[in-house]
Amino acid sequence: MNKTFTRLKYIFLGLFVLLSGAALTYHVVWVWPKEKCERQGRLWAGKWMKCATSYSIETLTRRPLNVPPINGEAAASAPAPATSPSVPEKK
Repeated sequence: MNKTFTRLKYIFLGLFVLLSGAALTYHVVWVWPKEKCERQGRLWAGKWMKCATSYSIETLTRRPLNVPPINGEAAASAPAPATSPSVPEKK
């Protein structure tokens, strides 16, 4: 009976150490770098585990702000509300 308790004690102690190490590794590798990155106001890319800075398209293309669209394209505007064809309008 003592052998069984001793064996169970070592099994549970080993499981505790293994799971504690896994939780610590998870925090060191994933959670703490993500929190540090977000505290700096940057973006965390979890797929690649990288901290990145976001840039606007104007910064990347060096195009000034508030410049009209290229090729005379109209700026996108909200579409007009559609009326239902099954309900006639009252005049």
